[in-house]
Amino acid sequence: MTWQLLLVEDEESVREAFALRLADQGYAVQTAGSGEECLTLLKSFEPDILVLDLVMPNLSGLDVLERVKQTSPNLLVILLTARGTVKDAVEATRLGAFDFVAKSIDMEDLQHALTRATQLLTLQRQVRLQSGQDAERYAINQVIAHSPATQSFMTQVRELARNERVTVLLQGETGTGKQYIGRVIHYNSARSHKPCIEVDCPSIPRELFESELFGHEKGSFTGAAGRKTGLIELAEGGTVLFDEIGDLPLPLQAKLLRVIEERAFRRIGGSITIPVDVRFMAATNRNLKDAVAKGEFREDLYFRLNVVTLTIPPLRERSEDITPLAEQFLIRSALSLRKPVRHLGESARVLLQRYHFPGNVRELSNLMERAVLFCPGETLEEVHFPSDVRETPLRPVVDTTPPESTFSDTTDPAQVHLTFRLGESLSDLEDRIITEVLHRSGGNKTRAAKHLGVTRWLLERRRKPK
Repeated sequence: MTWQLLLVEDEESVREAFALRLADQGYAVQTAGSGEECLTLLKSFEPDILVLDLVMPNLSGLDVLERVKQTSPNLLVILLTARGTVKDAVEATRLGAFDFVAKSIDMEDLQHALTRATQLLTLQRQVRLQSGQDAERYAINQVIAHSPATQSFMTQVRELARNERVTVLLQGETGTGKQYIGRVIHYNSARSHKPCIEVDCPSIPRELFESELFGHEKGSFTGAAGRKTGLIELAEGGTVLFDEIGDLPLPLQAKLLRVIEERAFRRIGGSITIPVDVRFMAATNRNLKDAVAKGEFREDLYFRLNVVTLTIPPLRERSEDITPLAEQFLIRSALSLRKPVRHLGESARVLLQRYHFPGNVRELSNLMERAVLFCPGETLEEVHFPSDVRETPLRPVVDTTPPESTFSDTTDPAQVHLTFRLGESLSDLEDRIITEVLHRSGGNKTRAAKHLGVTRWLLERRRKPK
């Protein structure tokens, strides 16, 4: 892709030399000899990047920058200077300059700045394209919420989407969908058109974490050949989600705490404090309260993250969601694998309702993909699932110690005690459980299904005809 540049430089020889070099590097270059000419050109020309000399007669580079940002706030502006000061750099940053670089014959600093600018522009275009797709994929009305637990949870999600500055801590077992819910909150908020950047805390080497998060200046350490823009800076206006925040080492927790508190940071080796407008979210499968008590997690960071805590219920507590989720994953897997599978058979439905899903939604997704892969026809049945899943015990655990004589009409329907009879099949025992819970529930199938942790549809099909 050819990027459009507007180069503003009052010295004609420098302007022509820079324009030729930039054109040789593949940029489409327009030039202006003064701040006034630049402002006039911008009325009819929309460049991708504005390269602006700091020291010019009449209107200085800072004067032009301030006016440009009033009419084109998203235009990337790089300021060039031969004798700039730290004060100039701070003012340029305050006014919204993308970068502030030294003017040199070899143009090395400018080339690095342009590379970073075009990388950011590419990312922004990808984000705009992806946001259109993700806005539909992560729309709140697309979230499967048939169970009371999920419906209650989604009420909180809607409120958080409306309040786009509140810090959120997402807790839940592995595979419950913490990252997914984080994206739902982002793509249904006012920040949806900006990046949603996920930081996988365990996967980034400790010695590289600061550089990845905050970026670095040229020469700040061995191998730092140029300035690097960090993930927080790239997320400007959007959301940063720290996945598995509980695994972040204590020294790095302190650095993260400061950014969250001050909403500003410094690149490694930099002297300028850069303000940032992002929403912070964190996800963990650890109990951070326990980690704080053990000295493994900073208490002050925990309180900063714990403005609002959402605990995502495990799949075993959302049994009404299992079948609709399975059907969704079936269609997705069939399209991906180019298989003719279109329907979830009754035996597969029963199997999935029985299974306890220690890996939660992620495990269900993986199971459906595997089952679809080995299904030759249009209907997915129990036989297409792995043997360890087919042989799993019933999810409602029955205490077989007390005798049947303990039955009472006043007993809680959820506290059913049966004695296993030698020679009795598992199917017969299951039927006795269902019959007894129905009796305790006054024949109310909806209530009985709730106590058994299954859907009414499944209860009716599991009960043997009399």
